[in-house]
This record gives sequence, C-alpha cells and structure tokens, in this order.
Amino acid sequence: MRSLVLATYLLASIPFGGFLSAADQNDLSTKHSALTPSPRPGGWMKRHESFNTKVKANQGNIDLAFIGDSITQGWEGRGKVVWNTYYGHRKAINLGIGGDRTQHVLWRMDNGNLEGIEPKLAVIMIGTNNSANDRNTASEMVDGVRAVVTQLRSKLPQTKLLLLAIFPRGNKFNERRGKILQVNQALSRLSDGEFVQFLDIGPHFMNDQGTISPSIMPDFLHLSTAGYGIWAESIESVVSRELGDRPMKAEPVNVDGEWRFEIEGPEGMAEATLEISANGPVLNGKIAFGPDRVLAFKSGGRFQDQIQLQIVRDRPQGGTMTYNLTGTVKGDRISGKVSTKFNDENVTLPWTAERR
Repeated sequence: MRSLVLATYLLASIPFGGFLSAADQNDLSTKHSALTPSPRPGGWMKRHESFNTKVKANQGNIDLAFIGDSITQGWEGRGKVVWNTYYGHRKAINLGIGGDRTQHVLWRMDNGNLEGIEPKLAVIMIGTNNSANDRNTASEMVDGVRAVVTQLRSKLPQTKLLLLAIFPRGNKFNERRGKILQVNQALSRLSDGEFVQFLDIGPHFMNDQGTISPSIMPDFLHLSTAGYGIWAESIESVVSRELGDRPMKAEPVNVDGEWRFEIEGPEGMAEATLEISANGPVLNGKIAFGPDRVLAFKSGGRFQDQIQLQIVRDRPQGGTMTYNLTGTVKGDRISGKVSTKFNDENVTLPWTAERR
C-alpha cells in the first residue's frame, strides 16, 4: 500500500497543461487524508466488489464510466430514468459510492474498479465530501482531486477525462460554497487541451440570485430527477463527441394548465384542481381541494414525461405531512402515485389527472 501511495505522489508531480509549480510539487509531498488511499467498511466494500465483478464481466464493453460519490450513485435512484434515456444504449457504467471522498476513490481505482477496461470517456465528480471543515482544507481538496485525475491518466492512458467542477451545495450563498468555488478555480487548471477537460455545470443548478431550488436539489446537495436531466443535458455535447455518436436531446412534454385531480383515499374518491406551470425543468403550481384547502407546491420538477411534486400541509393536531407525487404524462392525462407517512407507516396511493 505504501508503494501505491508513493506512486500517486510521484505521478501527481507530472505536469498537466504545464501548471504545476515547484511549490505545488512540494505541497504534494506532504501526506494528508485526501491523498491517502483508504477503503471503508460495511456495505461500501460490497458495492466496491460488485463493481469489480461488473468490469470483469464487461471487458472491452464499457465506453463510458461515471466516477464519484452519492451524487453519482444517484443515477441509480432519482436519476434512473435520465440514465436510461441518455446512457442505457451507450455501454455505460456507474462507479459512484455514497459518502466517498477522494481517498476512497483512489483506493477503489487501485483495487479493481478499472481492471481490464478502457472507456472512451470517464466523467469524474468527486470532492464534496472532503469539503467539511473538519476534514480537508481547500488546498488538500485540490490535491485529492488532482491525484484522482493523475491516477486515472496513469491507469487509463487512452481514456478522455471529463472532470466536473464540484457541484454547489446549500440553498443560498454560504461559506462551504465559497470553499468549493476556490477549489473549482484551481481544478480548472487541470485541463490539458487533449485528454483532460474541466467543465463547471454548477450554474445550471441555480437561479439568477444564486439560489438552488429544492425542485433541482431536494436537500440542496443531491439531485432530483430534473436535476439529473440538467446534468445529462449539460455534458451531452462532450459525451457524444467522445463516444462518436449522435447527441441525445430529451424533450419535455407539455404539462402547463389546469388539471382535474383524483385520488382514492380512505374515505373514497377525492377530487381537486391541480394547476401546473413549467419553467424549464422546474414546475410551479398548487392543488386545491376547495377554497379553504389550497396547497402550493414546495417543489416540482420534470424530465421528459416524468414529473415529481412535493406538497406539505399543516396538520390540525400539529406538525406537518409531506406528500411526494410522481407521475407519467401522456397527452392530457397523468397517472402516478403519491406517498406519505401516516402514523409512522408509509402509505402509497394511486392518483390520476385530466387536463381541463
């Protein structure tokens, strides 16, 4: 293991794009956590080993790899429909593990995740989990991400790398965003004009005031389905160019208007008026069960024919209830499911809506 760490340090001193100064090289000689390859216990190891099994079963059959943490792993969750649309036909593999920092990716890359494969393109987005103040400084974060890039260049010399800026986090401007911004400014220097391209798509997740909508990042860190749609669309020109295929374009369906909403509840069928207006991938609107029961969307998003809405209401006995609605739009009809928690039990019910 010591030899692997030393090799990482030595390779990190090889200039990419001629930007590493003598001071940079001296900094990399100081060992810290972001640079020290390390595994994690528990379910992490099981997922890591599943990657090794997958790459062994697909030797020579992987053109596109995504490498990262929980935001990348989320392509298998909220991002699944987007993944299927953009990458399901493209010999792609997801190598993201929730909670990973740069040191965990370094260990995985040295322990089988890349064995025997040589994708045409690898998309890297790592570092946000290193950004907590009790973990790594901005300078150490840069070291860690740079070591990941260096390691990938060494192990996959013919693979093009798309290094994404660490995504912004937090609803509004905050100190941690500022730290990440400084890191991204340094990481932009890793572009070498040939094998490594740096791309900052973070602004696409924010509005003009720098605020992130829960429709895009429900917890202001992890993406919604609409957020994954923004990610895919933002990198598609690079992906299609490096894979040598036709660019994908996912067109959203029209959901604007007033809808007659129906849901089968414990007391029978309930009707309401659902009003939706789209602003790009974000959906705004409200649902009214009567003049005194009007609830605005807390968040709403769409990708192609898929929509997600979240509604929160106050309970008469105190507290709130949150309703998460998903649906598929076909012409003037939506069908889907609403889920909530009632008396500590998860409840899921079908709903439909017809455009008026």
